[in-house]
Amino acid sequence: MFDHNKLDSYFSGDGIISGSKKQEVSRHTRIIRLIKLLLPGIAALLIGLLILFPSIKKNNDEFSIDITFPKKGELEKLHMENTVFYITDKDNLVNNLTAQNVDETEPGSKLIKLTRPDGILPSKDGSWVNINAPIGYFDQNTNILNLIEDVNVFYSDGMTAKTTEAFFDFKTKKGWGSEEITSEGVFGNLKSQGFEFYTDQRLLIFTGKTYITVEEENLKGNNHE
Repeated sequence: MFDHNKLDSYFSGDGIISGSKKQEVSRHTRIIRLIKLLLPGIAALLIGLLILFPSIKKNNDEFSIDITFPKKGELEKLHMENTVFYITDKDNLVNNLTAQNVDETEPGSKLIKLTRPDGILPSKDGSWVNINAPIGYFDQNTNILNLIEDVNVFYSDGMTAKTTEAFFDFKTKKGWGSEEITSEGVFGNLKSQGFEFYTDQRLLIFTGKTYITVEEENLKGNNHE
């Protein structure tokens, strides 16, 4: 007759493995289970690293990961891309500016760096001034815009001007600059050491040494009047 206890133990493995061999198999099983538990966690960690730090470089079949952690306070800075923002002046006229990037220089400073700013400064009578530059800074505390490098100014009456630095105060609607400025218009060409302009008065003042080249046709036209 069959011993059912022995038969059960045979199919459960007890009849085949016993003693130290059984302990070794049990330990091996625990290791396999541990590996199965750890593998998904390791995979998730690697995927997280790839998402957070995508700067993985391949050079000569060798991989290296360049990990740069954000500096303290860097994540608190304001950052926007392809943005249109509006500034209201003292006469409640809305000045609209666009920028490729808008970045706060320091967290909470309210000093904003503008990449490729371009904007319209309107006047009460409907005329306007268009300004643009590669780089600009807008101070929200003082409402002053500072444009640097290749600054271009276009007036609605057809005159253009170029300089390397310009300021505009939205509180007083006054613009100014102390760097050399060149201008072209219907009157001819002009070069000056500085300038001031007031959008509400449509007044442009050239300061310092100023050189004007008047077109001959304009002089002839004045003589006929």
